[in-house]
Amino acid sequence: MMKAREIAVQALREVEVNHAKSDTALTRLFLRKGLESVDRAFTMQIVYGTLREKMKIDHVIAQFYRHSLTKMDIDVKNILRIGIYQLLFLDKVPRWAAVNESVELAKKLKGQFLGNLVNGMLRNISNNAESIEFNVAGGTFADQIALKFSHPKWLLERWITIYGFSDAQRIMETNNEIPKISFRINALKTSPESFKQKLQQQNISVQVSDLEDFLIPERFFDLEPFIETGELSVQSLSQALVCRLVAPKSGQKVLDMCAAPGGKSTYLAELMQNQGEILSLDLYENKLQNIQSLAKSLGISIIQTLAHDAATFKSDQKFDTVLLDAPCSGTGVLSRRAELRWRLKASELDTLSNLQQNLLNNAVELVKDDGILVYSTCSIEPEENAELIKGFLSDHPDWQIEPATSVLPESFHNFVADDGSLTLLPHVHGIDGAFAVRLSRK
Repeated sequence: MMKAREIAVQALREVEVNHAKSDTALTRLFLRKGLESVDRAFTMQIVYGTLREKMKIDHVIAQFYRHSLTKMDIDVKNILRIGIYQLLFLDKVPRWAAVNESVELAKKLKGQFLGNLVNGMLRNISNNAESIEFNVAGGTFADQIALKFSHPKWLLERWITIYGFSDAQRIMETNNEIPKISFRINALKTSPESFKQKLQQQNISVQVSDLEDFLIPERFFDLEPFIETGELSVQSLSQALVCRLVAPKSGQKVLDMCAAPGGKSTYLAELMQNQGEILSLDLYENKLQNIQSLAKSLGISIIQTLAHDAATFKSDQKFDTVLLDAPCSGTGVLSRRAELRWRLKASELDTLSNLQQNLLNNAVELVKDDGILVYSTCSIEPEENAELIKGFLSDHPDWQIEPATSVLPESFHNFVADDGSLTLLPHVHGIDGAFAVRLSRK
């Protein structure tokens, strides 16, 4: 059976070669390999940590490897990466264990010769760990700061321009922290009060949220059994607040335009007490099947799915509420999806902004005259958020922003910007970065 480190290397290969999402790759591998919870936790720590610190780690490899890093075998490279991550960033892993386990894995996957290469490099790095310099030779100040926080230089420079140096640094620091995983209590199967009482009886420690139906456990796997029963599902607080901004009512007809993976559609259904209709759109049938599977496990029957491009979707019947959680850069969730920082290119922001505008222009046509349109992203980039909405309102003078304070719990009113939008920054609010705005016709 595969061990934690071997699964980590396989997941990193899927992320880099097949452009898989890190959490999707890990979930798929865990289902196939049957690791114990403690080993799954260790695997996740290695994968997410290696992705976050990849720039620093590759900088170290380059100092100790005399050939081209780009030509190195992908599995050998990732074995070295996870070995270096353990050596330099995980105090709880003994250095000898980080080296020996990596060497044995290299021998198993690539043979004795490459096992010897991994052995020599990791021992050299381990013996010289205190003297490794994190400096870009001949680099600018921005080069040095980008390396220090393991972020692309273009993104650092962009955030300095938008937010200033101090906030840009704090954003990167927050992105490198281990994110908290929150769970949503399913109101269709239990209540927050009775479920929290159940956890107390089982001595499961959780942190309560200002949203009464959300919990943050000390250990993720303590709550895993309740996912199986449908009493809980995983959802970030930022996503939850977007759904609260939608504020759907029982019996309404709701459209979720970009619905996968289904967390928002299912929360909307729970808020609606499973009464009404929700149509969940996505381009890909396999993602819609996952939404239906999730809905079934949660006891939800009002979600219908349709494979369709949200930018061209038309309907004779208008909707009471439309949620457009638009495809975006994802710069608000770089702590949770660290691989995005290495994939995203500056040139993609204009492309994304154009797509978001097209989606928003189509969404307008699908809302009843007295209906609500909520636009959201998991980005912290102005042209995907406030600037885009400013342009939309200029082009659609018959629409207006309804202040988020009109529907959000009072404890979150300080998350609302002056223009009435929900504007979340990870280093300020302590949750994923996001943007959402509630729109209605005048």
